[in-house]
Amino acid sequence: MLDGDLPILRVNAAGILAKLPGQGYADQVARVLAHDEDVRHLYLTAVISRVCAADWTTAGRIASQPTSYAHRVDFLATRLAREALNPRDSGARWCSSVMLRELSPMIGRSPA
Repeated sequence: MLDGDLPILRVNAAGILAKLPGQGYADQVARVLAHDEDVRHLYLTAVISRVCAADWTTAGRIASQPTSYAHRVDFLATRLAREALNPRDSGARWCSSVMLRELSPMIGRSPA
């Protein structure tokens, strides 16, 4: 998770640790997600793809530019809010919370 040569190795390691029972690794996973841009993007993309039933390319775009999806903000926010309570994946909770923060200025506004 910290020193794998490839981002896919680091995100896979983070994903495994994030799913272990309890909160033992939650802080470490959160630190990696906060500081490793490549891991964060891959994890965000995976969470968005899974919880929003989006294809990988679309999920990656949402992860990179959430404000460009203002027309889907209510759908995204509803799905991500549910995932923010996921007791089985601390990484998914962190990613969902970050995405909700990014989307929060648009929640409740009518699309233009």
